[in-house]
Amino acid sequence: SFYEVDFTFEKTVMSELLTGCRDLLLKLVNSHLTPKSHGRINHVFNHYADPELLTRLYQPDGPFRNHLVHICKGLNKLIEDGTI
Repeated sequence: SFYEVDFTFEKTVMSELLTGCRDLLLKLVNSHLTPKSHGRINHVFNHYADPELLTRLYQPDGPFRNHLVHICKGLNKLIEDGTI
């Protein structure tokens, strides 16, 4: 909904959600992946949970708007199709 309704984005909320997802994923794969893979998961989630990056991503006229549009439209289609 942050994408669909301009100026509703809360960087703290989104950052906390991504951090929570990272922690859950690490628990799920704890005994299945190597520490190197855990490090990769941390790297990716830490990058995307960065509040400054998220702020730029969700700016209505920001440099990443087109990418966000494609991502959200794709996710919405997957939901509508029942894929996820």
